Amino acid sequence: MQQDNVQTQDESLNSQIFKCPGCGNFLYYDPESKKMKCDYCNTTVDTEEVGLAQELPYNEGVEQGFVKWGGVKSVKCKSCGAISVLPDYEVVSSCPFCNASNIVDTDEIDGLQPNGILPFKITKEHVPIVYENWLKSKKLAPNKLKKEAKRQPARGVYVPLFTFDSTADCDYTIRYGQHYTVTVGSGKNRRTETRTRWYTASGHVNDFFNDLQVEASKSITQKNLRKLGGFDTDNSLEYHQQFISGYSAERYDKSLDESWSEAKSLIKASLRQQIVSRYRADVVDYVNMNCTYSDRTYKYVLVPVWIFNYHYAKKNFECIVNGRSGRVVGKYPKSSVKIGAIALSVLAVAGVLIWLFVKYFV
Repeated sequence: MQQDNVQTQDESLNSQIFKCPGCGNFLYYDPESKKMKCDYCNTTVDTEEVGLAQELPYNEGVEQGFVKWGGVKSVKCKSCGAISVLPDYEVVSSCPFCNASNIVDTDEIDGLQPNGILPFKITKEHVPIVYENWLKSKKLAPNKLKKEAKRQPARGVYVPLFTFDSTADCDYTIRYGQHYTVTVGSGKNRRTETRTRWYTASGHVNDFFNDLQVEASKSITQKNLRKLGGFDTDNSLEYHQQFISGYSAERYDKSLDESWSEAKSLIKASLRQQIVSRYRADVVDYVNMNCTYSDRTYKYVLVPVWIFNYHYAKKNFECIVNGRSGRVVGKYPKSSVKIGAIALSVLAVAGVLIWLFVKYFV
């Protein structure tokens, strides 16, 4: 980065103002060129080089006190409650999450500063293409949707994730059953019954979990995180304000300790699956698990999403686009005509099958 004419820097690495050396306008991070770019005169400037985000040791006493991000301000949406962070020289007129206009400044919140960030790969200009391809895959969507939907401009937002690394050791006891069949009775009462033999076993399972992702956002659920395909957080860079220039970021809504509790639940679910897979179990009565966790580390990473709303038939729909892969999660209207046509087709096929059965077997 050409620091002499591009940015004013104080003692904090992340307290910077990125200005165009050509016209003085603010620069934003451009995913296509991976440079800082001026929207007014198209001047580009190299970004400052940063390394990969580092894993930090985790214990339950990490999240203490107040840490300033530096060079940013916080605003709160009175409609959805989301608290957004943006460079302190930028102005936001609507909530990046729900698009409401009742935005107010708010005090900075106690907590951790991000130590990692995944810059955008998908550009704002590419979002409509991603959206249209997504719509094409929705066979029940109305044919007129693409033309008639009034789509709001996409809003680029970084949402917070905690990632955890941990080695898990687990002693367990399992009671499982295997089904078998027997023939009982005689004559007209002769029949086959399914019975279960029960077994009890115990053992030990060990596994290492890398970059287990837990959302810490009001705007994205763990379910939608999975639908978005997760994020390549192994590639996250050291947090630097240059990457959020032109975008906004969300403060985490779920604490580090709460996120670790959720991560433990995900770990235990994975270990339980591994345990059950060791046995030819048709049914499981219980799995008692005693787990310990070691070598625990975490990253607080901001990951990129594009959010946009569109209106169709007097209803509002929201879509979220993974800013790295382009994967889409969203709702869309269903065509009653197409649903009715499918229902009629099913009834017609059922009618033909019934007619054939009556004709040849009754």
